[in-house]
Amino acid sequence: MCAIEKITSKTKKIKIKQESGKLVAAGNQPDQQEEYEEVRVWNPTVANLTLMALGSSAPEILLSIIEIVGNNFHSGDLGPGTIVGSAAFNLFCISAICVLTVGKKTKRIALFKVFCVTAFFGTFAYIWLLIVLAWISPDVVELWEAILTLLFFGILVIASYCVDLEIWNKNKKANLETELQDIEDRTSKKPSKNLDVEIRNVARRLSYVDGESVLDALPAPEEGDVRKMARDVARVYPGLEADDQAKILAYRLNQNKVRDRLYYRIRAIRQLTSSWKKTDEEKEVQELEEKEAVSPDHTSQKLKPRIEFTARVYAVYPQDKKVKLSVIRRGNSDTALTLNYSTVDGIGKKDLHYLPKMENLRFAPQEMQKDIVIDLVDGADWRPNTVFYVHLKIVDQDEGGKTKLGECNIAHVKCPEDTTSFSGTPNVEFVKGNYVCKENCGWVRVFITKRGKTKTPHDVGVRFETEDISANANEDYVPYKNALLYFKGQEYEKYIDVEVVDDKDDEKDETFSVELLGTEDRETTIGNKKRTIVTIISDDNVLKNITNTRKLVGYYLKRMTPGQATWREQIINAASVNSGDVANATVLDCVLHGLAFPWKFAFAFVPPPMMMGGWLCFVVALIAIGLVTAVVGDIASIFGCMVGMPDAITAITLVALGTSLPDTFASKIAAENDDFADNAVGNVTGSNSVNVFLGLGLPWLVAAFYWCDKGQPFVVKAGDLGFSVAVFTIFSIIFLIVLIARRMLAVFGKGELGGPPVL
Repeated sequence: MCAIEKITSKTKKIKIKQESGKLVAAGNQPDQQEEYEEVRVWNPTVANLTLMALGSSAPEILLSIIEIVGNNFHSGDLGPGTIVGSAAFNLFCISAICVLTVGKKTKRIALFKVFCVTAFFGTFAYIWLLIVLAWISPDVVELWEAILTLLFFGILVIASYCVDLEIWNKNKKANLETELQDIEDRTSKKPSKNLDVEIRNVARRLSYVDGESVLDALPAPEEGDVRKMARDVARVYPGLEADDQAKILAYRLNQNKVRDRLYYRIRAIRQLTSSWKKTDEEKEVQELEEKEAVSPDHTSQKLKPRIEFTARVYAVYPQDKKVKLSVIRRGNSDTALTLNYSTVDGIGKKDLHYLPKMENLRFAPQEMQKDIVIDLVDGADWRPNTVFYVHLKIVDQDEGGKTKLGECNIAHVKCPEDTTSFSGTPNVEFVKGNYVCKENCGWVRVFITKRGKTKTPHDVGVRFETEDISANANEDYVPYKNALLYFKGQEYEKYIDVEVVDDKDDEKDETFSVELLGTEDRETTIGNKKRTIVTIISDDNVLKNITNTRKLVGYYLKRMTPGQATWREQIINAASVNSGDVANATVLDCVLHGLAFPWKFAFAFVPPPMMMGGWLCFVVALIAIGLVTAVVGDIASIFGCMVGMPDAITAITLVALGTSLPDTFASKIAAENDDFADNAVGNVTGSNSVNVFLGLGLPWLVAAFYWCDKGQPFVVKAGDLGFSVAVFTIFSIIFLIVLIARRMLAVFGKGELGGPPVL
């Protein structure tokens, strides 16, 4: 199945035809960049009726071929009986299971015209068997009948292909889009948001490629799709790292990909043999989303949990006996934290200017601020700009704590130079006239300093606000209006943090200003540098970040795509329950793994689908299926002999049930997960047609040639087969009438699947 997926997902680039405008002649148009579109080499309908049908029906087809060859080109009962029994189970039992699985809501077949063609051929195929075996040449299959039976397969493929393309309808694309949109409107579960629309658009493009080519199929970083999705995901989940955001985006893309029946067949087989990982990306994504939901405050997420000093510089004067510094926590403070602080010499020396100190501070949960007191040496020679430092270091924090040191983790304790106040009065002003920050930095920090010494020590309050220049408040940064900053105690140089909004757009530099409005006491004034300009520059790494996100999304999407394992990984997965997900394995999983292990391990040596475009895996897998089918045929005959059951009955019941079991689970999963009914029941009729035209046409052709060469007729006793075909044909016609009635009549919900439980 993975090999067929690899083969049929092969794509090619075609040049998009540029139409000439009315005002400019085609030959005089300016040079335009050529545009190409990625399209599948295989038409989905053709692929479904050829390789996909051959893969899913390989046991029935090969059983019929092996039986005839093994019986010296005499017809047997197992092969034809299995085909008829499998067709009956597929048409009646699988369809009934899918109808019940959906429940009260309804699902319709989207490509209904193609379904009508395959339904006609599916019924005609068995009528043709009756005509051949009972009317034209009773109990004999002539050479021309065998050739015609096989040719009907080609006619089926061509007719379905033409109906799919609607070669008679020039407006086919517009009509199809209208039909699909109408169905999608009725099946949509919730209104689409912009991010959902973008994800669906890209997911549809990814649906046409295999896992190995998924990175190439993703839009280039310069294109709008990836940029918009990366930006929107970052806005929805601002607290998550880029890797986690890429994982969520990849999961959403994978969920919105258009699935074909192969995917559901692969999933069903792997679940039946305990080869499907139960702990998939869905659980990881849910955990990430729950983690984001715990902390909805985006500002605290951008600033992240930090601990630092409340000021960068603290002032001391010769008459001071000690200096008090404050340490503050910002952001999430739910966990306890142990902090170490220590004094370090500068121009000021220990024991000459201050007494050295090294201690730990313990912050309890929700405790936001603590003070540190450093004793100074009496009579020390404190000259202007004499300085020593106090360093912070995180020693320990509780499990789950993510607090880190902030920018001001080193405090400067110095004797200020009072001559810097030219007016002779104490004032406050900005340290610099301009600051530059990147758009993705989260916040920008501007520093304010005091100049001069007040006559009496007291706290100083400074009012400030921000003002737009080319940047827009609330779009490019979070503004302040008449805000207040306090210089407490010996704090001399403090800071203001302005949150910068990253809109993920690559744009021109933008500026805003921070202006000091005044102080709350008469003694302190505003200095000359009362205004500073902040320039937000476009992040040079925007394109690089988007490129990395694109690569991460491609990596996770490849992991989510079946059939990407190497030879070594195939063998390891085959030897493990649930492909290595042992922690979530149940007793039933272990039992199923034990029963399937010999087959899983043996077939793990089949070449991986990634080799030679999937063809090597496809051929080797068909040979392996043929070997298993030969064993199944012998066991079925022996079992029938032991219990006294004819081969025809064994084939139409036990063998047919066994070969149809994977299709049953695949259809059930498709009915539960798809918005349309095509993958659930739409492919059943096509599969039945292929079973007859290939499963009987090919062995009949080989045997007819063999007996024609010997000058003898190829005898096929109608017997039980003719009776079974007649019963099946009658009930298949009734089934199709009921199915169409369910689609057309409101009393059934106007859908093939689901609908009201009681009329």
